[in-house]
Amino acid sequence: MDAPARSWISSSDGLADIARTALTAPWVALDTEANSMFVYRERVCLLQLNLGGSLALIDTLALNAPQDDAGVRTPSSALSALRQACEDPALTLYLHGGEYDVGCLKRDYGISLRGVWDSQQAASMLGWEKTGYGAVVEKVCGVVLDKAYTQYDWATRPLAAGAERYALDDVIFLPQVCEHLRGLVAAADLDEEVTIANQAVEATTWSGGFDPAGFWRIKGVREVPPQSLGVLTALYAWRDALAKIANLPPGRLLNNEVLLVLARQVPTNFQLLKKLGLRSWFLGAHGEALIQALRSAASTPPAVPPRPRQREVAPEEEEREARLKDWRRGEAERRTRAEERAVPLQVVLPAKALEYLKQHGADQLEQVPQLGGKRIARYGDKLTELCRRS
Repeated sequence: MDAPARSWISSSDGLADIARTALTAPWVALDTEANSMFVYRERVCLLQLNLGGSLALIDTLALNAPQDDAGVRTPSSALSALRQACEDPALTLYLHGGEYDVGCLKRDYGISLRGVWDSQQAASMLGWEKTGYGAVVEKVCGVVLDKAYTQYDWATRPLAAGAERYALDDVIFLPQVCEHLRGLVAAADLDEEVTIANQAVEATTWSGGFDPAGFWRIKGVREVPPQSLGVLTALYAWRDALAKIANLPPGRLLNNEVLLVLARQVPTNFQLLKKLGLRSWFLGAHGEALIQALRSAASTPPAVPPRPRQREVAPEEEEREARLKDWRRGEAERRTRAEERAVPLQVVLPAKALEYLKQHGADQLEQVPQLGGKRIARYGDKLTELCRRS
């Protein structure tokens, strides 16, 4: 497939030209590529735009993308020329699975995307089983996208020709997908539901950064004996500090499975570490420091951060939640039969709305997040009844 015409933007003057084009475009399709699999300090490395048919790749690394200082992320002004267009709710921004893009642009550039129309949200509301970008492009456009660059390091310069095409495909087909889905959404009378879902995408924030209690989220941590949790606490922090210095993802140094084994067995010599399968390059570079960290943690274990606790749920809330879920499931099945198409649970009642009703009841339906006027008109009386029933 021939490479399409595109602009490569690596200067502030070029960015200003693109920003002016964006302000007059009928719509903008947007996607980002980052390097989270390769570095500790993840950054947006490439911004792909389709401006009403004009393609552009913005080299955010060349435009003085933000640097991290001691783990503190300060948004850069490098993309400020695009702010007006990106934050204009009157300009439609086509995204697919846009929560990550929204969060990264807020984190790195302080830009909040508005006017979002997310094709993955629409496909989900329509009940499509496969909602990944490749799947919807194939279904709508009949094109099978190349998957060879799904794990590419987007900080690489110059980009490989295949990688550039891969990145452009994310915005070449997106407008056609979105316009097709818009018609289906309108025909299914789901415009308000999709609008609410798109507003939730716009509200996404970046929640990264080191959390000393993050090890509680590791799969298998519940099998770690209580007496080993202090060692695990120390190792988790030690790995993060080492990853920050090396600018590598913590899991690329020591994966979580190895971390749990080290905490349980506390090996304090190279022979034992080798038996656990630690890689030679890691032992050569960091073996001594790891042994010292293990010995120190075993002799003087740090305080273990408390396990994050979920809010205690009152019995009446559990009963209310059960009634709401049973009703939602039945309503989705009823509508699926009546409308002869799959009606997902979130079309009837989004998860955040259900959680709010479970906790607070239905006395103020207008305050329920992601509910909306249409659902209130259709289901308000029933929701009130379900929430008040003893």
